[in-house]
Amino acid sequence: MGDTFEKAFKAFAHSSPWAYEPFATFLERSFESLHDTLSSISPAILVAAIVLAVGYFRGLKLAGLTVLLFTCVVLTGLWDSTVETMAFMLVAVAAAFVLGTLVGLVGSLGPRTSAVVRLLLDAMQAFPAFAYLVPVIALFGTGNAAALVVTVIWALPPLARMTSVGLRDVSPEVLEAAASLGTNRMQLLFGVKLPMAEPSIRAGSNQMIMYAIAMATMASMVGAAGLGAPVWSGLNRLAFGDALQAGIALVLLAVIIDRASSPRPANRDLSTTSWWQRLRGFFRAPYGSAQICLFLFILVVVASQVFRGRWQYFSDPPWGTPIRLREPVEAAVLWATTTWGPLLDSFSSFIQIYGLNLIGSLFAATPWVVVVAATAAIGILITGKVQGLFLGLGVALIGCLGMWESTVLTMSVVTVALALVIAIGFPLGVLMAMNDMAAAIIRPVLDVMQTLPIYLLVIPAVMLLGVGEVAAVLATFIAAVPPMIRFTNAGLRGADHEVIEAAQIFGARPGQILRQIRIPMGLQTMMVGLNQSLLLALAMAVVSSMIGAPGLGANILTAVNRALLGTGMEAGGAMFLLGVVLDRLFSGGAQFVASAQHASTTKVARKSNDETTSSVPANAASH
Repeated sequence: MGDTFEKAFKAFAHSSPWAYEPFATFLERSFESLHDTLSSISPAILVAAIVLAVGYFRGLKLAGLTVLLFTCVVLTGLWDSTVETMAFMLVAVAAAFVLGTLVGLVGSLGPRTSAVVRLLLDAMQAFPAFAYLVPVIALFGTGNAAALVVTVIWALPPLARMTSVGLRDVSPEVLEAAASLGTNRMQLLFGVKLPMAEPSIRAGSNQMIMYAIAMATMASMVGAAGLGAPVWSGLNRLAFGDALQAGIALVLLAVIIDRASSPRPANRDLSTTSWWQRLRGFFRAPYGSAQICLFLFILVVVASQVFRGRWQYFSDPPWGTPIRLREPVEAAVLWATTTWGPLLDSFSSFIQIYGLNLIGSLFAATPWVVVVAATAAIGILITGKVQGLFLGLGVALIGCLGMWESTVLTMSVVTVALALVIAIGFPLGVLMAMNDMAAAIIRPVLDVMQTLPIYLLVIPAVMLLGVGEVAAVLATFIAAVPPMIRFTNAGLRGADHEVIEAAQIFGARPGQILRQIRIPMGLQTMMVGLNQSLLLALAMAVVSSMIGAPGLGANILTAVNRALLGTGMEAGGAMFLLGVVLDRLFSGGAQFVASAQHASTTKVARKSNDETTSSVPANAASH
């Protein structure tokens, strides 16, 4: 099947360059023009403009974080890479915004177009991100053009989905009122629908930007410019310090862009007492803040012209050699391996023998046909006949693609990682739910873990365990554990307070309340968290293959490195089918658990009502 697809794809590439080359050429030329423009601006002026713009629109805290970002960039000698990343992101986000809005508009035209667009977006988001690199390389080769195209494709679906939802949710009464005033279709779209769908479009834009940041980092594998390149180069050379310092800049950039693009909160009361609070309120107020920003910007421009010198050239700072993290990171690795060596060896042996070997043997010994039948049976039980049969068909197609052995190896790593996620993530989620101080400490750690580019998650695993399957399990665990902790905390905290208070009145202890009330009531939310952890674990398959994990991710990585289109599409298709099947099974399991709980609660309530009703006549007769 892969050979057939490869032949058809090559025939399309040779016969229809007009269908794809103009778009890639436009993106690449736009990037080069924007990068040249940004590079021609004095770095001090460019930084001042960005910091003041962030401060004007988002406040002093985010402006301070932006100053910290540029300080780190200058101190580590990453200014040129940062400018490349900014230009790359601006071009990719602009193109994704236009295309995503258009696709969302098409999806809002009617039920049929909505169903087609939704199916297309589901397929685009379920297909592995790295697998997009294979056909893009076949069309455009390596370089910024291929990287920009794959980034636009990956970042487009969230905005298109939210745009379609926002436009379809516009009140019919409002549309009828506008139509009665004689507005035409274009006036109705631009004057009514789009303004009323603005909150959904903003939320989708925020997600689009975060997807673009993630893919811009991955796209460094095919020659993308920017901060992703030193991260990828450092990982290839096992120079963790070099990868880490570029990763820190990426994390700060991602946090700033996320906060700057997220929907603004409602305006707060700016009546303050202290001078610092009055200054902050004056800076954030609509009147006066623009004048302050303009004055500061003019001051920086004048200073950059009057006090010329090397201090303005961030690519070549006056202190000479930039700060490097290579030596301290290598020293930390040496200390960790020396101090914790026996403990790490014991952990590695335990995971290998009782985890990977045991699970791998179990999966390998189970015939493919049995797995297909079991998947279909479980799917029919929890999702219905039609969807259950399609799930079984999906597993069968994985075997037809010739990727069953690789799928078994991938599932071994993912299963062991999920076991660690449950064993460690669930207790931490319980701790967050039961202790506010623990929640305040753990929450920022989770924020950092979820903001980190997935490339960087392999660094602590390799530093502690070297390369191999066990290191891949640890890296997958680090990537997948945050949703389990968050959703466990949310599920336990979301338990009905009236039920908890009633249990406390009857003398229930905290442990009993946790086991008998909080966990059962929050089980559906925790299942959603486990589902998200599973999807993240599958997304780590290709990254983990860089440090020795076998399976589908290794096949995709080989296809990217060698431009093997057929192999890449087969492995990517198998990963897509595996992700869809597991996602539907976990989602159906969560709904099944919720239905069972609802039925149990209804049964108990009816039994209690029956007992109360039957006891009333007896008491009345005795009186």
